[in-house]
Amino acid sequence: MKIALCTDYFYPRIGGISSHIAGLASELERRHHEVVILTKFNKSNKRYSITEKVIYLKPSIPIPVILVPPKIANIREALEQGKFDIVHAHHAFTPTSLLSISAAKKIGIPAVLTNHTIFLAPDQKSLWAPMSYVLYPLRSYINNANSITAVSQIAADFIGHFTKRRRIVVVPNGTDPDRFGSKSCIANETTNEVSGEHIILYVGRLVYRKGIHILVKAMPLILRELPDAQLLIAGEGIMENFIKLLIKSLDLEDHVTLLGFVPDEKLPDLYRLSRVFVMPSLYCESFGITLLEAMASRKPVVASNVGGVPEVIEDEVTGLLFKKGDERDLADCVLRILNEHCFALELAERARRSVENNFSWSSIAYKLECLYEELLATS
Repeated sequence: MKIALCTDYFYPRIGGISSHIAGLASELERRHHEVVILTKFNKSNKRYSITEKVIYLKPSIPIPVILVPPKIANIREALEQGKFDIVHAHHAFTPTSLLSISAAKKIGIPAVLTNHTIFLAPDQKSLWAPMSYVLYPLRSYINNANSITAVSQIAADFIGHFTKRRRIVVVPNGTDPDRFGSKSCIANETTNEVSGEHIILYVGRLVYRKGIHILVKAMPLILRELPDAQLLIAGEGIMENFIKLLIKSLDLEDHVTLLGFVPDEKLPDLYRLSRVFVMPSLYCESFGITLLEAMASRKPVVASNVGGVPEVIEDEVTGLLFKKGDERDLADCVLRILNEHCFALELAERARRSVENNFSWSSIAYKLECLYEELLATS
């Protein structure tokens, strides 16, 4: 099959959707499909080396803003010239994906739409059901898709406000277990063969909804019991200067390191270096790909009990969940993992098996292949 993956979110933009598309494209190509990525041109960042075939569409207005659409004629031209069998659009509420579905419908190409996101109060039907009709053009575009998938149950429930719920299939995010598969030092900790600092890791954007400030605020509580604890923060964002001030105000300069942007190819080594991974999101977290990467790396994870996170992490089985925004609860979970080595190892091994069984790219791509073939057979 020749497949077009259409999105506003691809490198040089960073984030979970970009990682998802890169991973999916790589696995589909490994399975002998031809994949082309259609995305919007963005001059903001040139740190990425793109290996997949990419068509960059010019925005209708030359500014790097997600909600500025590309020219509709350019999308249709790219899809017609590409002679694609399937159009698969990613993110249900941005222009490139929605316009790609509309163009695909007009030229007779089966289209799949994947919802990756949720907004505030995603389960409030009394809010979003009427809102979906107020936003009728958006609802109309979404329903141009022949099939709709979502990366989690909560993401499915949210887009279900805009379409018939029975149309939606949950196909989760994925990762490459082999890429993150090396045995980590936590296994040696159980035999006291590895000593050194207790390293806590965060990977993600430095924005309010990701809750990074909550993790920093938890560090003094962790340090009272483990004075050698270290927090590594990998990522960039608008809160960077605030986080620097917070670190200074809490006298944490010797215990918190801001790594800035970390290239994707270096992430496996960063996960291996850590003893526990923390995702302290506050809201609008539909899944969390970094959770899968940490789990595949055999790292115990601590995550806030919010959004789609409980669909990935089973509390006390494949990780620990804490009350969102509660730095005391977060600190207690981190301390439990750092102090109870056997328990941490059990969490890490069960998490690794969960990724292998449920979230590997090979299994995710197989599910999508079946969906593509079904659409082609009925089109």
